[in-house]
Amino acid sequence: MSSSTLESGTAREASAPPLRGSFAEKAHQLAPTIESVADEIEGTGKIAPEVVDALRSDGLFWAALPPSEGGTGNILDFVEVTEAISFADASTGWITMASSVAAYLMTGYMPAEGPREMFGGPTKGIPIGHAFPGGKGVRVEGGFRVTGQWPFASGCSHADWFGVGFAVVDDAGDPVLDANGKKITRFGAADRGAVTILPNWDVTGLKGTGSHDMRVEEAFIPDRRVMDAYSIDPVRSEGIFLIGKDAFAVAGHAAVALGVMRRALREVAVITRGKPRRGYPVPVDEYPVFQFEFAKADAAYQSARAYLVTTCAEAQRQATEELHLTDEIRVRMQHSATHAHHALEQVISFARIWAASQAFRNPSALGRAVRDANVVTQHLLIDNITAVDAGKSLVRMWQDL
Repeated sequence: MSSSTLESGTAREASAPPLRGSFAEKAHQLAPTIESVADEIEGTGKIAPEVVDALRSDGLFWAALPPSEGGTGNILDFVEVTEAISFADASTGWITMASSVAAYLMTGYMPAEGPREMFGGPTKGIPIGHAFPGGKGVRVEGGFRVTGQWPFASGCSHADWFGVGFAVVDDAGDPVLDANGKKITRFGAADRGAVTILPNWDVTGLKGTGSHDMRVEEAFIPDRRVMDAYSIDPVRSEGIFLIGKDAFAVAGHAAVALGVMRRALREVAVITRGKPRRGYPVPVDEYPVFQFEFAKADAAYQSARAYLVTTCAEAQRQATEELHLTDEIRVRMQHSATHAHHALEQVISFARIWAASQAFRNPSALGRAVRDANVVTQHLLIDNITAVDAGKSLVRMWQDL
């Protein structure tokens, strides 16, 4: 990334406080409420109703959408909100991220009538979604008749709209092909009444997301709530949508990782304050080896955050002012997100070791962060292969300097 790239854009300082009245400030104000029920969220496997109501009423699921849809049109608001909520509780941060991505996708890529139906009323519907074409849809008058089952329905206990990917088939169940001989796939939003939840989210981390399987049987989804499953061309022209759904999604995943990192650092700093340990000449927090390792972990968080925020800010500038992203920024959106998860592994490992038994006792905010981090870092969008793919381009960029 050139020096001009680093200096341009509207990046907020990585350590700057949220702007007064901003969505980030609302997220920070909500954090204590979330923290107070975080153990309940983990224990019940779903987000507490009062937290869902607050996220909805504060508009946090739609923070980055254009002003006409109640947001700011800026990806940095999405990142800041998701990090702040994830600091309070990773499961709540995860469903905030997932529903924000679903709202972005449905608003930017579906016909205008669809998102207007879902989000245009006095009480906006909360969306979730799984774009993988795990279902089959038969074309009928006015839409599709869809059947299928999808995993990882994060937030399904409170969602109003369920995005489902499906392959278009004929009445005999055979795939319908386009002019190039490829299967046609679509992504549609089914209403809650059409969805059956299959409880199977039995996991060790991110338990509160309730990411069970969901199933629909012969559900009618009208054309106004259907889009091309793999479209990269939004139907709206605002800059936020020109960033692209994949880049937007990975930025959200990285923001969750940042929130968990920040929580782990805070917890281990507090746990070790004045704490004696056998064989140590001073309390743990005064021991030079701990201080050295803490400094490295802090740098891992700060550098990961700065890389993500700077890259997102430049993506926002390019999308808004130039109406497209350069190849370098597209690569760096993915790279900065994947890097944030590698930094999370480093920070969590450090915090777990130095917190000793406090890292696995219940109730324990750090113990929960350790469990959640083990799941956060497993998502397909930040698999190690994404760093390999980024590396191919980054090598060429450095060779061409």
